[in-house]
Amino acid sequence: MAYNHRENCEASICQDEIEPNWKNDRVWCPGEKICQKKPYQKFQKMQIEINKMVALGKFRNMDEGYTTHDLETKSI
Repeated sequence: MAYNHRENCEASICQDEIEPNWKNDRVWCPGEKICQKKPYQKFQKMQIEINKMVALGKFRNMDEGYTTHDLETKSI
């Protein structure tokens, strides 16, 4: 049986998502888990940077959730 990353991924946004509007429907909050499937996509790289700032206590928008579209297009 083939391994299906999406079935085992604990991240709220997974790059293997199959639903049509997943880039606008799924919400990720700073500090949450990140999909570890590689190669990393743009949204994952942004999540990693945000979580680094969270760990340092330098991220200010802790109460805001972000969609994949937000992470790929906004200056956060």
